[in-house]
Amino acid sequence: MTRAPSVLSYVDDYATFCSIRARAMGVTAMRLMATRLMMVSVAAAVLTLAPAAAIRAGSVPDAKTSPIGSQVLIAGGEDLPGAALDSAELYDPTAQTFTALSSLMSEPREHHTSTRINGTLILITGGENAVPPATPAGLYTADLFSSKTRSLTPTRDNMVSGHSRQTATLTKSGKVLIAGGLDNTGAVTGVAENFKNQKGGTFTVTSNPLRTKRNYHTATKIKGGLVLLTGGIDPNGLVLQKAEIFNIANGTFNYTLGNMINRRSNHTATLLNNGNVLITGGYNGNGVPQNTAEIFNPSTRNFTATVGPMNFPRAEHTATLLQGGRVFICGGVGTSQILSTAEIYDPTTGTFTTVGPKMTDSRAGHTATLLKNGTVLIAGGMDQSGAIVDTAEIYNSAGSSSFKATAHTMNAARRYHTATLIQ
Repeated sequence: MTRAPSVLSYVDDYATFCSIRARAMGVTAMRLMATRLMMVSVAAAVLTLAPAAAIRAGSVPDAKTSPIGSQVLIAGGEDLPGAALDSAELYDPTAQTFTALSSLMSEPREHHTSTRINGTLILITGGENAVPPATPAGLYTADLFSSKTRSLTPTRDNMVSGHSRQTATLTKSGKVLIAGGLDNTGAVTGVAENFKNQKGGTFTVTSNPLRTKRNYHTATKIKGGLVLLTGGIDPNGLVLQKAEIFNIANGTFNYTLGNMINRRSNHTATLLNNGNVLITGGYNGNGVPQNTAEIFNPSTRNFTATVGPMNFPRAEHTATLLQGGRVFICGGVGTSQILSTAEIYDPTTGTFTTVGPKMTDSRAGHTATLLKNGTVLIAGGMDQSGAIVDTAEIYNSAGSSSFKATAHTMNAARRYHTATLIQ
């Protein structure tokens, strides 16, 4: 049943949630107080928007629908701070509808991962569902979504360790590398394990753990059978500058030749068509969003700054590789507000250009998924008022670029969810 708390309880819950998170990142008490005051100042808006988590009746499928492979699986997240969801839904690009799955995940989860294994299966792992002020702790469980049955089922085995705020990367071997995050006690972990799609799904730990325990990091598959892991937060709450590489062949982790130029957590890392990795934004060592960006070159195993910075400081944003090779970056937490701005990174010039129109909503903790027609589905997140939203919009990079709200909203408001193209 969807909860409809009072304005003050919503603000208090959110302030508590921010407090826990900020302690992990070293944010000062003054910033926390400012966050709480901002939430109180918009209480009237939250009263109107908080019930947006209710199940919508408007997502009725239209006559024309997309093939299942062109649809997007949206799973989990939270509809109120700390209130994780076990529901999932499918977005149909043709009808622009969201249809709730009849099956649920094995347990509610946010800060989890969702990885397409092949054309029919998606693996959902870990996450957390503790309600503040309880300590966030990683879940052991995992689920498989089948596009053939359009249903969710638990994997045969649980993961070896609990994981939340982890990464999950499909490797060249066909296995999924699950690395770091918070374990079942809430401690930052260096455990990494591989999922193999056999006999209902099995998990085995890697030969070695991560060199540095981390959560809120990134993991990107690069050439040579390797996976690049960057940044994050260590067990002492330090935002990391270190990066390491996982070797799929021997199951080991080794540091890159040089550190990143900047410390980062809650940033993005996007594989470019030339094999390099674009790393953008995130919180710096003081918990402040930054506009810096850098490139990792797998050949030299070093980092260099982009020609220019982003136009806006961002953390908890998204970065999506477009069909033409450019990178679309949108939303996130800015220095003083939740952002509705977007920009494009052009790898041929190494620069960022602001997209003319703004998004229809400000968003942080949202998702941005490239669709088969070249447009991008942007869904959910928290807006400037502090409400977690059920709205979604489409970015079209053709011509002068545009944002347009989808014809229907999601069945639930969601933040820290996942959105995965099925094929």
